[in-house]
Amino acid sequence: MKNFRIGGIAIILVAVSMGAVAQGIKIGYVNPFRIQNESATAKRAMENLKKEFASREQEVAQLQKRVAGLRDELDKGPSTMSPDERQAKEKAFAGLARQLQQMQQDLVEDINLRKREEFGRVISAANAVIQQIAESGKYDLIVQDAAFSSPRTDITDQVLGGMAKRLEEKGTSGK
Repeated sequence: MKNFRIGGIAIILVAVSMGAVAQGIKIGYVNPFRIQNESATAKRAMENLKKEFASREQEVAQLQKRVAGLRDELDKGPSTMSPDERQAKEKAFAGLARQLQQMQQDLVEDINLRKREEFGRVISAANAVIQQIAESGKYDLIVQDAAFSSPRTDITDQVLGGMAKRLEEKGTSGK
């Protein structure tokens, strides 16, 4: 039964490919890495994320300075501190270090979550433009992952241009 399925699939693929060759299939390729790194939509998303998390990053940096300062006090002044004072500072240092570690971990998790959300929006915007290009250019197939693509099938620049145009239209209509 399994061999029958594989044979049937192979026959279908051969028949489809023969028909496609006879009709002249039009294929396009989109480089998803370029979309994520070069598109105006992705760049704007990254700028928004930097702004969104700037205050939390400053809080982490300030806490890092406090922890470092307390560590320096503990390293430089063991002979000048009483045992009780030293114990209190070590306890404070340990608490701040835990708080810093938790803040850093929470920040990284939140940034990664928001990046995934924003890049999901970037991919959705790219897919909408790809759909439009496919329809207007009468493409039979557009792929985003390929082991090889010749430059004549690469439509990434068209997609980037379409995304920039949509973002511009969105920006002027939103004002």
